[in-house]
Amino acid sequence: MKIHFLGTGSIVPTEGRFASGILIEASNIKLLLDCGPGCIEKLRRIGVYPQDLNALLITHFHVDHVSDMLPLIKARAYGRDGFPALPPQMLEILGPKGLEKLVRHLVVDITEFSYISRMMRCFNYLKLTELSHGDKLFRGDWSVEVAEVEHYNGIAYKVVVEDKSIVYSGDTLPDKRLIELARGCDLLIHECSFPHETLIGKHTSDKQLAEILGEVKAKKVAVVHLYPAWEGREETLVEQLSKASRADIHVARDMDIIEL
Repeated sequence: MKIHFLGTGSIVPTEGRFASGILIEASNIKLLLDCGPGCIEKLRRIGVYPQDLNALLITHFHVDHVSDMLPLIKARAYGRDGFPALPPQMLEILGPKGLEKLVRHLVVDITEFSYISRMMRCFNYLKLTELSHGDKLFRGDWSVEVAEVEHYNGIAYKVVVEDKSIVYSGDTLPDKRLIELARGCDLLIHECSFPHETLIGKHTSDKQLAEILGEVKAKKVAVVHLYPAWEGREETLVEQLSKASRADIHVARDMDIIEL
């Protein structure tokens, strides 16, 4: 199984990082976690197209996590050759409460985008699934469990594929619910937006993440959602987190791959 880090930064681009997106790729499974700006193009670079995805899992509705969702919905109506697919493949989108309202607002209420529902009939090939704390879904070769987190209607995911567990925090303050979800997981993908001395918003700092890792005891850790303040300080971040955890710790950049 491969975990492709499509977007590991914030809405403020740097040379090696931009907005959020992670692909879980196994034998017959391709799951996209968040879909920030540029994700569709980065998928193309690794030979994955919108038509290949089994599902899109959204953690929350901020633009750096969802702005490629609407292009993805539209692209799903086409084949790789650029001609309409007859019929389009179903796409399931998972997300927190408010997902259906958001999608319907985008493709029905906004006149300029409404052709996606009227002419392209996107709801014929979309399945929208809203999730709350503690929900579990089983989809054949993969499953998902959800914990609500402290970040503007945010949720975290525990995805199990091929007996491997991947937990993705999305954006969040340190949250006991996430810690319980992640205990002993094979890979914890957790945000670390800012150094502790400059922490702003409902995010996690290096000091806080070290405390989280000490409790979770994940086998591997990937650090994501890094603002430009972390540029050039990645080795220091690894050293600090390694004092709290025996896990294999990786400060991710766009297009990195971790294998499980």
